[in-house]
Amino acid sequence: MKCKELAYLLDDYLDGSMEPGMRREVAEHINQCEPCKAFTKTYRMTCRKAAELRGTIEYKIPCDVQERLTAFLVSAAKRYPEEMEEYRRQAERERKEKVLAFFKAAREGKLSPMCTLLVDTHVAVCPCCKEYMAVLMRSNDVCSLLPAEILEHAVRLLEALPPGEEFFLA
Repeated sequence: MKCKELAYLLDDYLDGSMEPGMRREVAEHINQCEPCKAFTKTYRMTCRKAAELRGTIEYKIPCDVQERLTAFLVSAAKRYPEEMEEYRRQAERERKEKVLAFFKAAREGKLSPMCTLLVDTHVAVCPCCKEYMAVLMRSNDVCSLLPAEILEHAVRLLEALPPGEEFFLA
């Protein structure tokens, strides 16, 4: 395990939601790596302090601001329906292209370690995705006709990656 991988896994390790084998690997790395040991200690303290602050910070957008923002967005959408529809279509095309690239990288064994971990963890508990990935690994091509459920699960997996983390190996 590399230090960067540990940083991405630390939250699951500390909250106990990590699979036991991976938990042992993370614990072993922390015990053998002084910088990661110090990082873990700092991370724990930061989480504790953030939890204390959460109780005092109000996250709610004031009602008048919500109403004005909603009215602005609805007005803009009504004024420019063609542009809004084109934006939706473009966003859907880009989303599907990214998911297809993700499945292609998975089939070719080119997912990043973080993404591989996310996929393996998800596939272990999702029978639909498990079956799809099994078929995908035996096929010669990534199917452009993705079932809606698989598309949504893949999008959520990609959204779960830390900011700046790519799903593929460079």
